Amino acid sequence: MESGAVQVMAFFFLTIGLEQVLRKGAFGITTFVVLSESDGSHIAFVVDTLVRMTEEKKERKSRTNWLLMMLNIGAILSLLLSYAAVHIPPSAFGYFSLFGLAYPFILLANIIFIFYWFFKKRKNTWYSLIVVLIGLNHITDFFQVSFSSEQEGDAMRVKVLTYNVNLFGYYQKGKNKTIRDNIFDVLKREQADIVCFQEFYHTDRNGVFETRDTLVKFLPTKYYHERYTHAMTGQQYFGVALFSKYPILSKGHVPFESDPNNFCIYADVKMGKDTVRVYNAHLQSIRFKPEDYALVDGNKNEEELDDGSKRIARRLKIAFVKREEQVKRVAKSIAECPYEIIFCGDFNDTPVSYAYETISDLLEDSFLEAGNGIGNTYNGVFPSFRIDYILHSKGFEAMEYETLDEKLCDHYSVTTILERIK
Repeated sequence: MESGAVQVMAFFFLTIGLEQVLRKGAFGITTFVVLSESDGSHIAFVVDTLVRMTEEKKERKSRTNWLLMMLNIGAILSLLLSYAAVHIPPSAFGYFSLFGLAYPFILLANIIFIFYWFFKKRKNTWYSLIVVLIGLNHITDFFQVSFSSEQEGDAMRVKVLTYNVNLFGYYQKGKNKTIRDNIFDVLKREQADIVCFQEFYHTDRNGVFETRDTLVKFLPTKYYHERYTHAMTGQQYFGVALFSKYPILSKGHVPFESDPNNFCIYADVKMGKDTVRVYNAHLQSIRFKPEDYALVDGNKNEEELDDGSKRIARRLKIAFVKREEQVKRVAKSIAECPYEIIFCGDFNDTPVSYAYETISDLLEDSFLEAGNGIGNTYNGVFPSFRIDYILHSKGFEAMEYETLDEKLCDHYSVTTILERIK
């Protein structure tokens, strides 16, 4: 065999031998020793090259793992901050609430790290896993698996529907009547005993985009209580409304000092021998402007994205702080109520928020009792969350819960069937 061929073969087997040195120990050393005698110059070159490559690979791997671990620590700290956000009043530190708003994405990041470290067979898996388990109750606020319950004897059941109807699409010129009529079709089909509307529209002008007068004709809910945050031009009104199949004994509202355009109404209704207070709340919205929605179109430079992000963060902070004052007033009214309670509302906030935590500390969430899936209720441009709720006092239990999937406006309607517990 020619000398060149011998050198090539020696080089080849030497490489294999070195790999065995690095990976399997003694066998590789033996191979290396045998092959070493074939050509000293090639040995020196190959040894130096492979050792250097191995060291560089280890160094790159070490840097990658270090960077990922730093990102993992950031995700863990963010998740802990989202847990704390539900207990810290936004007025104390408004931007803290942003972590609660971002909870689903922070949770997802931690789950990805759990799987990554698990497949790498590293103990780092436990760090995110433990923190996720600490906040397990927040996961169930977002995702549920439930089964319908059988009615017990002659227990009274009440079907409740809440719906932010976005003025029935009034400003969608050319198709507003179609949107309104489609919403009417949903209401006809559901035949709820109690219906709560947020962003309700009504006009006193006969024959012009009628809503309330039409609703009382085809719904079983002939009794109603409404309150308008302000009057628009031409005898048009914007606000909240509550419709009930049961006679209304008295009406009231919870005024909000922070913003006159949002508030909460209630009605005491007669259900058989019981008096039940039904609340309908529309809490502070974020009030995004067109330029805020334009951020999601992807045609912005770095400076525009930076300015837009800061602007949105400020709007969110203002809304968080205003909702704090509003939920405190509502919580005070709930605590002082002598009756069983059904509470409907658009909170404009997720389950990992100070607003939701304040109300759910006093009432039971129907979604947690009978909901399924993610339960998102927002159908707008920004990421979808559960921001519309039906809660109740301990005198009721949710038997069924459903988020209706008709995309007629920027919210989905929510229904639940409550059973009276004696």
